[in-house]
Amino acid sequence: MVTFLTTIKNFVFQEPQNKNESPKAVVVLRIACMLFMFYLFCAGIGLLLARYTYMATLSIVFFILYANILYCSYQDKLALAYFMLNINTVCWIVLFYLVFGDGIGVQHFMIALTLVDLMLDRKHPVLVISLLYIIRLALFFGGMRSAAANETEIFLYFETYMYVLSIILEWAIVLFTGIYFTKDAFQMESRLREYNKELHHAASTDPLTKVWNRFRMLEHVELCLKKYRKGEMAFLSIAIGDIDFFKRVNDTYGHECGDAVLKALANLFDGVTKPIGAVARWGGEEFLFLFENMNGDEACAVLTNIQAKINRLDIPYEGENHRVTMTFGLTEYDFQLSLDDNIKQADDKLYSGKNSGRNRIVY
Repeated sequence: MVTFLTTIKNFVFQEPQNKNESPKAVVVLRIACMLFMFYLFCAGIGLLLARYTYMATLSIVFFILYANILYCSYQDKLALAYFMLNINTVCWIVLFYLVFGDGIGVQHFMIALTLVDLMLDRKHPVLVISLLYIIRLALFFGGMRSAAANETEIFLYFETYMYVLSIILEWAIVLFTGIYFTKDAFQMESRLREYNKELHHAASTDPLTKVWNRFRMLEHVELCLKKYRKGEMAFLSIAIGDIDFFKRVNDTYGHECGDAVLKALANLFDGVTKPIGAVARWGGEEFLFLFENMNGDEACAVLTNIQAKINRLDIPYEGENHRVTMTFGLTEYDFQLSLDDNIKQADDKLYSGKNSGRNRIVY
């Protein structure tokens, strides 16, 4: 029993894939889904026993939709899950109310949905919650039952007035209380998300060249491999480029000139590779290139273009223009091998190019 409860707890409190999402918001969404699923499951059984087959079938459909929402919360699709939660919940509440009236109390789930929205919606809480209360008012007016014969018309108007007033006041209290107590938390979470983005950018960017560093590139390659396993990517090519005689540049003109060379080349690489892949400073004067959905021949054509641009590039430093060349080792990614083995293949080809004259692409 303890193991089962621990498993459920770990399932519900699993961290979201997107580190910038609030873990608490995800947990609220999941718990709401599971409770609504439990209600629909119990309602489905009761409806079957009462021979409401059509409504029992619809309960199962809504149950399955909630299961899909729950699945989305584990797939970095929180915005979609939140939208579907509102649509799904409003639909079955309205349907149940129209069929069974207010006697089963299903309309009270609108309050639960309102509280969930207060926790999840950071952009338009007033608009969303107002729409929910408008729907609730519409349910009241659309589902009003005929008054008893001995009730006067004045009493019916008074009853309607009091019901509407209570809903409006309830809306105001819930909205004010929820926003008042969650505003600071949302602001703090927003600041933390921005801070996390800045930290991630700093941790993944080479401070000199402003392109990705080794850590960020390896992280991105893993994402590409996941796409390949899902069938979203057919090819992947990797190249390593090394500046020819870079030590001579540093020794002759100084390390600041070497830094200017690295920054100029990185800017060139970033502009060329952004639409088709990525580039990272791999270490020293080496850069790693990743070409997504491109086979070796296609990647070689891009590298040839890059090499031509390098050979024409004037790098200004202290009133002089400097030119450099680069040697590249290119390999089409072999998905049967490990990432390290593929990078080693590119690296071996790079050194083969270095030993055979430099300023060339070895593929």
